[in-house]
Amino acid sequence: MPLFVLVFLASLAGVSTVTGGEGCEAKAHYLGSFDPDHQQVSLCAEHAMQGQRSLGEVARHEFFHAIQHRFGFGGKGFLPDALLTPLVRHGMDNREVMAVLSFYPEEEVNGELEARLASRIIPNSLIAGGLISGALIDNNTRGPIGKIRAFFLPR
Repeated sequence: MPLFVLVFLASLAGVSTVTGGEGCEAKAHYLGSFDPDHQQVSLCAEHAMQGQRSLGEVARHEFFHAIQHRFGFGGKGFLPDALLTPLVRHGMDNREVMAVLSFYPEEEVNGELEARLASRIIPNSLIAGGLISGALIDNNTRGPIGKIRAFFLPR
């Protein structure tokens, strides 16, 4: 699935995407972010293209954070330590792991590591499915799917 289709499906699920933003201007290493309050992914296209990551990988990473929030995990992660630790050991460079451990608050480390792994392993179609599934179960009514759900399944 092409990236533009993933972005389109994310918008249908209530997660908007913008290019640039405060983080992109403030930090040269900043590749993107997810703002749970606004349900918005910001992508720093120029930074991603200069670095080691593709824009698609950065987008999958940020959309995965949206999925974590939609399913009630916030910045934490889905996987328990016993599963996440071996995946990180085999799937990530030690320098990258150390950077995450150094720069992220302790309660966000697992969620960040999980999103980094997911962005490399999970294809766009499954990320889109997670966003749409999350929109179907999400309690808020943002976005078309949430509004339809709220109409048919009032609480």
